Amino acid sequence: MSDDLAKVLELIQIGFSVSIDATEHEDNIEEILETARMFNTTLVLRNMPDSLLEQKSLKKLKTHSNKIIIET
Repeated sequence: MSDDLAKVLELIQIGFSVSIDATEHEDNIEEILETARMFNTTLVLRNMPDSLLEQKSLKKLKTHSNKIIIET
């Protein structure tokens, strides 16, 4: 686990809302989303890559959509 990912997950677990660059965390986005969902945390996703804006990926985000902000 990278240091950046560990910091993001730790902040979510403590209870902070987190804003991340989605392109930097694309490989770990599932883990980040699941952690945010478990702790009912708001997550801001910046610089969303096209791969995460596809229908399949957006359906995964929908279950937690009230707590996810996608910046375009």
